[in-house]
Amino acid sequence: MVNQFDDVALLMQTQTADRGYRNRLTSFAAVVQPRLESGEALRHLTGAFDPAWIESNLARYFLDRDNITRLIVVDGRDRPLFFAMDGRSVDPGMISGAYASAMADLLGRTRAAEASIPSGKTDALPQPVQFTNILFAENQLYIMTSTLVRSHAGALGGPVVITMAPVDRSVLSIFSVGKLVNNFRVTTDLRGDDKTAVLPLQDLGGKVVAGLAWDRRNPGSDLLVRLMWPMVAMLLLLLLLGASLARQTHRYARGLILSEARARHLAFHDTLTQLPNRALMFERLNQLRSLARRSGMDVAVLCLDLDRFKEVNDTLGHPAGDTLIRAAARRLANLLRDTDTVARLGGDEFVILQPHSGAAGAAHLAERIINAFARPFDIDGQVVEIGCSIGITIISDPDISASEVLRQADLALYCSKEKGRNRATFFEPEMDAALRIRRHLEMDLREALNEEMLHMVYQPQVDAQGRMRGVEALVRWNHPEKGLIPPNAFVVLAEESGLIAQLGAFIVGRVFAETRNWHGVPVAINVSALQLRSPNFMVMISRLVAEHAIDPRQYEFEITETVLLGDDAATRDNIATLKQEGFAIALDDFGTGYSSLSSLQRFAVDRIKIDRAFVRNLDDDDEDAVRLIQAIIQLALALDLEVIAEGVETEGQRARLLECGCDHFQGFLFSRPVSAETLGQMIESRAPLGPVHSAALLAVSAAGQGRGR
Repeated sequence: MVNQFDDVALLMQTQTADRGYRNRLTSFAAVVQPRLESGEALRHLTGAFDPAWIESNLARYFLDRDNITRLIVVDGRDRPLFFAMDGRSVDPGMISGAYASAMADLLGRTRAAEASIPSGKTDALPQPVQFTNILFAENQLYIMTSTLVRSHAGALGGPVVITMAPVDRSVLSIFSVGKLVNNFRVTTDLRGDDKTAVLPLQDLGGKVVAGLAWDRRNPGSDLLVRLMWPMVAMLLLLLLLGASLARQTHRYARGLILSEARARHLAFHDTLTQLPNRALMFERLNQLRSLARRSGMDVAVLCLDLDRFKEVNDTLGHPAGDTLIRAAARRLANLLRDTDTVARLGGDEFVILQPHSGAAGAAHLAERIINAFARPFDIDGQVVEIGCSIGITIISDPDISASEVLRQADLALYCSKEKGRNRATFFEPEMDAALRIRRHLEMDLREALNEEMLHMVYQPQVDAQGRMRGVEALVRWNHPEKGLIPPNAFVVLAEESGLIAQLGAFIVGRVFAETRNWHGVPVAINVSALQLRSPNFMVMISRLVAEHAIDPRQYEFEITETVLLGDDAATRDNIATLKQEGFAIALDDFGTGYSSLSSLQRFAVDRIKIDRAFVRNLDDDDEDAVRLIQAIIQLALALDLEVIAEGVETEGQRARLLECGCDHFQGFLFSRPVSAETLGQMIESRAPLGPVHSAALLAVSAAGQGRGR
């Protein structure tokens, strides 16, 4: 009987150890996939491969967050591109034979699973292509996971990210359930005895690579010791033993039930908010699709994203961001019916499933959510104001796949953000066509930058006598099929697609190369707020200054008023460094944004440009426009700033500006944007520019019409 008790206890301990071991395999795989599905990760893994970004945002991130000490990236041909040990990049050639053998097995299974996906259906699968194995190397047991990186386009042959986490003391401590199993350790000695139990661990090929050992508990033997009492007390001891066994069995069984319940909850719920996760959301969405197919029930799907969440993370830190996510989840849950489901997909993105609800019901719920998120959040004593954007789709076709439903809602969410955020947008079929056009244009822009198909034009800036006092550099893109594309279209596209740094480097380098010999003629270069927020901006500027041997005092960077919003440290440091290097700073489109006197002084602006919208109204004898321009000029004089009016197209506008005290102009009245060669000829001629300068000069200056970056 004692041996039977010990055997039952050993069986329960072994089941507990095996369950804990398999749960850890699943959890290590689950933490990797969401990070690799982000748009930023896809750009750096499937687009322009960036080892520095991977080291900082994958290797170090997973090391700090999940103790993943090894990270390997292979390309579509399974060639190692990147290898990091303990969060630092090392030579991929250092991948040892043990690692390489285990990698080959995982990659073979991953590629086989990838090849089995029907062509064109990769983006329709809710589950990632992912395999987990174990490896014993360097006297250490590792959990190794391979994850196929799938682009939004669903292309096959993508890179694979392999992560390795050591099974150390912190991991083993999680396996224990109450006091059932203690002192977990990894061993290569697979022999068990009365004091030690061992669970053999097999890799995917069925080979035993190590064992999981623990101090064996033998309740039967322990109880037998208690029976060593005088024989006169034997009956009492037997009764106590029976009661003790009943209590322990009940406690062990209850612990196992609770452990299974916890494991299932963790598998289907988000650990931060306790809301359903992506897997449970897809399960419930498929159930609703089945109900809709049978009963014709309407189902609304809302995809929700927090506005300005990144600013909270950047300014208050990630703990505050996590607190905000939890508060947002509670606020959402309080707005829903019992039959509705709200799930967190990751980051600041949520999905709401609303059965028995058509367009009217979904619009009403979206309005309530937007109003609720308009109220501030109290995050650790800080008042935080955000907002939310919502995309909505109604399941009109019950045969549509769950992933397609989510894609439609996500596309509508993207349109909400494009329209200014803090709003809800319903999915329309036309959005697909617009997205395809945008993707084609993005690919064309990427090709144009790589092939240097863009060019620069320059528009003169003159004084009251028509003498040239400077020029503004403007970028142009003459598409081979679509013709001239407006800069305000492709510059915004570059910012949204992550090409703005490459575009900015091209513009600055081309301007430096074409204008470095224009001595005495200041050149203004536009720079976006997104560029100024980059810590690498000044590295790029310094490199181009040295490469082209230019004098910084000849150049001026034009920024918009949106740059002055907030108190971004990188922006502030970049502007201060530009000033220290000798560059001038001009505030473009003045009066159209939210600039303040303190911002003008704090950022040491040298010149302000009166926006063309105010100048245009001067032709209509708009006295309000005149008074506003006079106020801007008086403000500039008080702060000892230069003023230039842009968009001057008529002699009447020029005359009214002179009356207001503005004597520097830029616009079609004097010259259209022209090529660098033509502008060089204009500089050499030193002829005054104005409405009376020759038709020949107007003809050569007609190249590069329009205004832009």
